[in-house]
Amino acid sequence: MFKSDGSLAVRSATSVSTDPPSLYSGQSLGRYELLAPVAKGGMGQVWVARLRGARGFQKLVAIKTLLAVGEDSERLERMLFEEARIAGLIQHPNVVQTIELGEEQGTLYLAMEWVDGEPLSYLLTHCEQTNTGVPLLIAVNLVGQLLRGLQAAHDLNDASGESLGVVHRDVSPHNVLVSYSGVAKLVDFGIAKAMNQQVNSTSTGEIKGKFAYMAPEQILGNPVDRRADIFSAGIMLHLMTSGQHPFKNHRSIGVLHSITNNDPAARPSLLKPGYSRTLEAVVMRALEKDREQRWASADEMRLALQKAVPEAFAVGIDAEVEAFMTATCAERAAAKREAVRRVEQQSDTRMAAARSLAKAGATAQSASSLRAVSVDTSVIDEQEPSRPSFVPTLQPPPEPPVKTVNRRRPLVMGAFIGFGLVAALSVFLRLRTVDHGSHSAGSGFVQLAPPSTARVRLEASFPAPAEPATSDSAAPPSAVTEPARPPNVPPKAKAKKVRAKTHSPAPSNDLIAPDYAR
Repeated sequence: MFKSDGSLAVRSATSVSTDPPSLYSGQSLGRYELLAPVAKGGMGQVWVARLRGARGFQKLVAIKTLLAVGEDSERLERMLFEEARIAGLIQHPNVVQTIELGEEQGTLYLAMEWVDGEPLSYLLTHCEQTNTGVPLLIAVNLVGQLLRGLQAAHDLNDASGESLGVVHRDVSPHNVLVSYSGVAKLVDFGIAKAMNQQVNSTSTGEIKGKFAYMAPEQILGNPVDRRADIFSAGIMLHLMTSGQHPFKNHRSIGVLHSITNNDPAARPSLLKPGYSRTLEAVVMRALEKDREQRWASADEMRLALQKAVPEAFAVGIDAEVEAFMTATCAERAAAKREAVRRVEQQSDTRMAAARSLAKAGATAQSASSLRAVSVDTSVIDEQEPSRPSFVPTLQPPPEPPVKTVNRRRPLVMGAFIGFGLVAALSVFLRLRTVDHGSHSAGSGFVQLAPPSTARVRLEASFPAPAEPATSDSAAPPSAVTEPARPPNVPPKAKAKKVRAKTHSPAPSNDLIAPDYAR
């Protein structure tokens, strides 16, 4: 708990030998950073913690951890799981929100909403010490908010829509937190029980809860339902409006007899003169020892309160409740917030120092690693010059092999195709010349391909001279067949020339090929 001087102290309800050695301020549980312990009980310990997010986001949360070790640890873990399972399903402004159930290195923890306020038990104690009492309208309004939260828990259904039959079983001023803005929130479902579920952590006849706020059937170990919580709320309403507990010996074990006997609860009007009769009727019905005579639900009791004291639910009452909290807890609230701010600063300092040390260590390690890498690579290069380096900071990642393209192959193929086309065309032209040789022999064109005999070639090259005009010089018929010889050409030399051309290669390829080759 927080002392008035702003220092942090731990409120202990049950003596616990030792805390788990793994928990300390500044420790991280999952995504939460423990700042300081704020409360301790028989089941566990509550820490104020901080949730850190991106870009400096942070939020205060409450972390509940288990204290017991050994034989009790398994039982308490089942209880904590049951609390998380039930409370995690409730979404209501008058119930403390359960964020998650986590586990870190064997430490089970429950993350909950951090309420910036005080438990109702502190308000009652403070008012008793100052002899001021809680104003009637404020008391009725806070109990009305409690009843809203109880109704949300009692109406809880499972995924199929079936009622879970949740019973809190520990409704008391210690488990109602009131924020400094005047909102009452029900907390601590640690011993809550889902009556319609098989899973529970209570054996038959086992008593759990605070005796001074228990219903008779709960003390006697009989089956309980939501009307047990109505009885507990009735005790709180009686205490806050009359200033006294409705049963005798409420500070000792003798209260068990006062609650379970046949004597009715003390009437508030007998304890506080001028007490409202309509309000007393609501209180006394909630405190009926026969549960069949009580209010059937929390909503039914709240509606009866609204009719009995309508001013407690009027517009503007929220501002009055906030003003009461400010007047009652102003100094304590300032000291508490300052204490939280101080532990946050201490945590920030520790984290900054840890980051600086980590950065310095990383820099030194990087420098030494680079020096070691430099020496190692030089040794490798001297001993095995052809061995590749495998140091990732010095050797870039290998690139995928690039397929080499053979650039000569297309050129060679093109040349073969060209030569093939030239050869095919030359053969085509040669065959064409042979087929039409007889037609060109009598014409004045020169053939590119030679005929089959040298004589045909001469006749094509030197046509017969024209016949003389005089008839006296006509030659005999036998002389007509002999070709005329060109002047100044010896016969032997002409014959030799013809033989040389007859046996020479065909000149057509030499004439055609250069044109296509270009």
